[in-house]
Amino acid sequence: MINRLVIASNNSAKTREIVAVFATFGMTAVNYRELMPEKTFPAETTDDQFENALVKARFIQQFLPDEFILADDTGAFFAAFPDKFGLTIARDFKAMGFQSMQEEDAYLLGLYQPGMDRGAYLAALFVLLTPTGAVYQSTGRGGVTLALAPRGTYSAGFDTLFEAENGLTLAEMPMAERVHYSHRGRAAKQLLEKIGHVF
Repeated sequence: MINRLVIASNNSAKTREIVAVFATFGMTAVNYRELMPEKTFPAETTDDQFENALVKARFIQQFLPDEFILADDTGAFFAAFPDKFGLTIARDFKAMGFQSMQEEDAYLLGLYQPGMDRGAYLAALFVLLTPTGAVYQSTGRGGVTLALAPRGTYSAGFDTLFEAENGLTLAEMPMAERVHYSHRGRAAKQLLEKIGHVF
């Protein structure tokens, strides 16, 4: 029986999202910083989503070997810009010096000209390490189109830009609905289904 998941991340906004997603499915998750002092993670690669998440999870597991450690790696992919962003979008935007999610959104929208393909999606990958050393992974995609302008107030950032199959942006849906359309919601559901028959 898994009592809780311990999230291997120093990103507080990401942690809040992951905690809320898993809570919707009845699973408790906490950030590792609630159990120990903050650590500096090893550098990520650029092109291997599984490896990025696995490195984060294994790094924290060495300090908390009796916990179920959860790590994720997320990317944003755009049909109009196949060679830009992807898994490195957070690092790319940080290097550009944006001061807010609104600045990031405005920059992204400004790249588009009329008639350009607005196909786009967010991709999440979760890795779960168990105390016995087993490794589970799951993936999920959220969003199919980039909106013309930010919409929605249930969440922020990219959620206001990515429209799902139902025509709403992720930020226009409350969490109970969003988990069925969002990248992390779909990845979490898949992960819990994988481990449900084991623990």
